Amino acid sequence: MGVLGRIGIAAMASAAVLLGPARAAASTEAEPIARLTLEGGYDSNALYDGRGDRTGRISPELGLRLRAPLWELDGLYLGDFLLYDRLAPGGIWNHRGLVKLSATPSRRLVVALDARGGHAFDPVGLAQMGVFRAGEQSAWVLQARGRSDYRVTERVDAAVTVAERTVIFQDQNGGAMHAPGAELLYRLDRRLSLGGAYAFGVYQGFEPGADTLAFSHGLRARARYRLSRHLLADAFAGPAYWSGPDGRALVPEAGVELQLSNRQWDLRVGLQHGLGIGTTARPGLVDSIEVGFVRRLGTTRTFDVRGDGGIWRSGEAPSGANATTGYAAAGELGWRVARPLRLALHVSHYDRLDVQTATLRRTTVGLRLGWSSDVR
Repeated sequence: MGVLGRIGIAAMASAAVLLGPARAAASTEAEPIARLTLEGGYDSNALYDGRGDRTGRISPELGLRLRAPLWELDGLYLGDFLLYDRLAPGGIWNHRGLVKLSATPSRRLVVALDARGGHAFDPVGLAQMGVFRAGEQSAWVLQARGRSDYRVTERVDAAVTVAERTVIFQDQNGGAMHAPGAELLYRLDRRLSLGGAYAFGVYQGFEPGADTLAFSHGLRARARYRLSRHLLADAFAGPAYWSGPDGRALVPEAGVELQLSNRQWDLRVGLQHGLGIGTTARPGLVDSIEVGFVRRLGTTRTFDVRGDGGIWRSGEAPSGANATTGYAAAGELGWRVARPLRLALHVSHYDRLDVQTATLRRTTVGLRLGWSSDVR
């Protein structure tokens, strides 16, 4: 269940805190986090069986933020109590958790970690954690990304990265990916950095009585270009050597990501082709196009529009055979009624492109009222 990845993530987080000067501990502040979301709406295919139902959701969030001059750590529990008029009048609980760390132990070192996971008892909860697989209703999910950047010289930057994704369904099917890596970039000027990276991958396929294990070694050319003060482009390309139960092969990998962040916009657009864990939670060759954004409106940013979505094609590694293709899109129009209160209309749609069947198509519409003690 991702033991190697969790050990690596814990080590990175511990190192980030311990590397900070002793004086930071003396000035650590603790701030409680409390949020509550109430939602009522309709789900056209709540349990992927073709039946729609009216829904209700109560989502409490409780956590703690620890803040010091050189680091900040958030720990959060998120619960979802889902009610269906006909399908589950007694309600269903989903449980999630989140740990987020950002630290600058020194002027040269920056550490970031985002780890989240939980236990979902229904397809709606699985969809919230990025898993779309018909016939499965509950699963443990863990996703994490960590990065530590170190400025070696004025022009040379080094980084250590780690990515983790583990999905275990109620029937013990699923998969896991543990992917540490390292990279070195040379800054040609204020905007452009070029370099290379090494990516190691361990892929586990969980099947009752027949678990599989595969490995990959990737060499990548890396480029990072700052188009403007707020817009950053990040790209990589190179071969990966795959070794698994079905043989060995060279697999081309490539990806590009655009990130925009300012007072009005938060935007991320990503395209990628490579080895990984797809939306069906199996190790494979994955093609993806993903978009996510937040647009804040008005001088006081009282209104906002949010959206995210993507198209994913996931096939067997290393050939990409027997692929499944699906897409997801979600949008939200929000109004901050008062400083701690936000009202929003949320719409989402999920479907498969490779199979024309109504049982895999789902549309949800909901009206949300959220309260938060975190006013930042």
